Amino acid sequence: MNGLSTSLSRRRVLQAGAAATMAAGFGLKPAIAQTKRLVVTTMPGPRWEGALRASATAYQAANPDVQVEILVSPYAEHYQRIGTSLAEDAADFDLHLFDPVLIGQSHPKLLGLKDLFDSDPEWRDYYLAGVPEFYRDSWSWEGMPYSVVHDANSMMTWWRTDVFDQLGLAEPATFEVILENARKLNENKANSGYMTCAARNAWFLGMTYTGMMHGFGGKWYENDEPGNFGRIYPGKGSGKLLLDSRENIATMTMLKDLAQVWNPASVNAQEFENAEAFRNDVAHQQTMWSGLMLLQNPTENPATHDKLVSRDFPLGGANTDAGRTGMKGGFGLAIPRAAKDPQLAFDFAKFVTATSNAETFIKGGGQPSNVELLNTWGEQPEYQVFKSIALGIANGHHLAQFPEGPEFFQLLTQHAGDVATGAREPEDACARMQADATVLFERAGYL
Repeated sequence: MNGLSTSLSRRRVLQAGAAATMAAGFGLKPAIAQTKRLVVTTMPGPRWEGALRASATAYQAANPDVQVEILVSPYAEHYQRIGTSLAEDAADFDLHLFDPVLIGQSHPKLLGLKDLFDSDPEWRDYYLAGVPEFYRDSWSWEGMPYSVVHDANSMMTWWRTDVFDQLGLAEPATFEVILENARKLNENKANSGYMTCAARNAWFLGMTYTGMMHGFGGKWYENDEPGNFGRIYPGKGSGKLLLDSRENIATMTMLKDLAQVWNPASVNAQEFENAEAFRNDVAHQQTMWSGLMLLQNPTENPATHDKLVSRDFPLGGANTDAGRTGMKGGFGLAIPRAAKDPQLAFDFAKFVTATSNAETFIKGGGQPSNVELLNTWGEQPEYQVFKSIALGIANGHHLAQFPEGPEFFQLLTQHAGDVATGAREPEDACARMQADATVLFERAGYL
């Protein structure tokens, strides 16, 4: 830069400074556009990243002064980020994609949302009426909501209608029917008869077993009731463990029978593998999760999108109560106590769940938690699965929301796996499962 341009630059700076000083003297302020910023943590995939990113784009279009950053991390890293940031009271994040299994340990570090709910009675009433209490209260603690629950998922049954019609098979409403169907399907095509989501390395089999147990009318323990949300409360305890009950033995016996006819990949399959088994014509009947919004999408699954249908998780044994079967899961949007602008974060969470954003959210890959939206969109063939989700989030068993939950699910996975692989008989496995859980629960003070 030459001397002349330097002098001019300095002169302009001085002139600008003088003007600013004069303006301040008259109580005037320069017009500077301030951009508000939200940071939302999530995981990869259409249901999480896709739906939130699409919603963020729509929100920014409606609110040009707000920038929404969607911060994506793989599954394990996402949970680590939540734990570390909450422990350190970090103000770096405004909203977390939040798993209800974390609520028990994390709620002291999260913002209770009751006052924010009450600040918008119209939205509050819409939300409370649309998201079932036995689902959304998984993200509450002692009556205080700690998340806006925007996402829904549940286990269910899927099958190929064309193959079922060809073979004259019954709709898989019970495990007994599923077992009989599996044998006939395997005769038609090897290993196509049945597949499930077991993933022993990630205790998915413990969740699948729990959904089956629930469908057989069983419980983990005496106080394992829907209104307890998978929690064990101090002073109340778990009550007697029931893992060696008649219903649990019946569940294990069915698991043994299914394992003799299922596709061997079931033992290590997660939801991704289950979806691919349908897309690649490997399996024709499964109990699994929602299918990651792939199976009925003509773009994602051009070959069989119109031949795959779902229904609520099956019943088993003597149970006839369709309101108690399967497993439910999902995510909410939680605001850390340390968040810089809780009101803005809450405004975005409301926007995500609003009916005006439903099309954007769903076409971005999302699965809404509002039952009316699920059932309305479920009338379209591409989203028929939504009707099964609407049933599943009302009827399914809760995840374990006590601190020993991961260890408990691993325990269930171990003993169910012994039966599935032929290492133990059902009664023996249930007795051992009961004994191991008793040690765990006594150590935790639940018994």
